[in-house]
Amino acid sequence: MTSSRYPKWFCYLGVHQHIDDFRDIAAGKATTMGHIQRHHLSDAKLPVPSPALQRAMNAVFEPMIESMWRREVESRTLAAIRDTLLPELISGELRVLESQLLRRVDA
Repeated sequence: MTSSRYPKWFCYLGVHQHIDDFRDIAAGKATTMGHIQRHHLSDAKLPVPSPALQRAMNAVFEPMIESMWRREVESRTLAAIRDTLLPELISGELRVLESQLLRRVDA
């Protein structure tokens, strides 16, 4: 969820403020979170800080949220690589020389 009016961190924290409500809506319909409709988001109210407070909060929250997102993307990328390579390593289709593996662990 994004907004042209509010910073990413505000939207992120706002969604997390209401995530249990969204999960309840999805569970009630036995569907995934993809079935949350626009009106569900519109109905989720949040207190909006003043512009001055938003700027002050932005200085703190923006770097933290950006860092979290970068780590999440990196984690998903590494998990995809692991899930691709591990079966090939276990089956013997792909081999790693012991000297290469040790060199990477020591790095």
